[in-house]
Amino acid sequence: MSFDFPSYLASQLSLKPVDFQVDVLAGGLTNVTVRATFATPISVSKSQPFTSVVLKYAPPYIASDPTQAMSVHRQVIEANALRYLAETPEIRDLLQQFLILKIPHLIHHDATANVLWITDLGASQTLFKYLTMPPPIATVLEVAATLGTFISDLWKITAHPTPETIALFTRPIEQDNPVIFLASTALQVMSSRGVSDAEVLSDRVRTTMQTKEKLEPCLSMVDFWPGSILIGPDGSCGLVDWEYFGPSTPGAEIGMLVAHLHLIIAQSGSKPDVCDTTRTFISAFLDSYGAHAPPASTYFKRQALIAYGREMVTAIEFFAADWDESARKRVLDAGVRSLRAADGSEAEVNVKLDDTGAILWDDILQ
Repeated sequence: MSFDFPSYLASQLSLKPVDFQVDVLAGGLTNVTVRATFATPISVSKSQPFTSVVLKYAPPYIASDPTQAMSVHRQVIEANALRYLAETPEIRDLLQQFLILKIPHLIHHDATANVLWITDLGASQTLFKYLTMPPPIATVLEVAATLGTFISDLWKITAHPTPETIALFTRPIEQDNPVIFLASTALQVMSSRGVSDAEVLSDRVRTTMQTKEKLEPCLSMVDFWPGSILIGPDGSCGLVDWEYFGPSTPGAEIGMLVAHLHLIIAQSGSKPDVCDTTRTFISAFLDSYGAHAPPASTYFKRQALIAYGREMVTAIEFFAADWDESARKRVLDAGVRSLRAADGSEAEVNVKLDDTGAILWDDILQ
């Protein structure tokens, strides 16, 4: 562990080691995250008493890759995001309509130690692990439908944010912009695997993500993938990790999530029942989203295709260490085809990814 949480807690709360327990939580790609459980309730910075809290330490690099520098300003963004979500009346009202959907609350941001204190959503597992169990179909349908409806309504509420709101989530250091990192990673992957138009496609990723005058702007997680979606044993759905929160588009967010769900299906070790459950989740999510969202515009289609292609291509670098070569090829081919399909007339765009074993991608492009 790169941060001494026990010593930190003992010094901050004047506690003895026997007064609390620290457990490292799954994930830890960008930050180091733990749950601290206390023998008696504690209060931090005049907060209400808690028996457990989640602590996130942000090192000056990506926690899973210390060679990749990253500004700790991401904690400022997450703190601002959690305040924004909690203090915006329309979002508070929306959450009251979806009681099984949870977003953590900010307790305290220790900017000196780079530690974020947030409320504990309780025992849960990522959407990825949840789908690979797999759970009962009825539960899958309920979670997917709830998430699809909620996220559609959230994007409506946050559509066309003001410059003052956007400023809360601006990264002051250009190198921290995920655009640069993801476009360069996409170029590296495609070039190393002999994609002839790698530079054109990676530039398509960069320019699309950097578009200043987005036609359908909203505020969203920007990191909308199964690792940021937690499912509790009671069927509750938690959305966590808001350090990338900021301007995006519905098409880009949908494209990213569907890509990562398709990765479950495309992996060489995925079992038939896991693939079927994942397809069911995708279908129910998209049906629910589509029933509450405006018809997909041509702009939405292109944003979705490029985000999808970007995530499939970069997955070769981030997630494919345990895949066999046939799985890597399926994923790369699907990503490249999606990026290529985003060229030309947006109205003519349509892509089916049958060779990944995945279906329904064309459904969001109608």
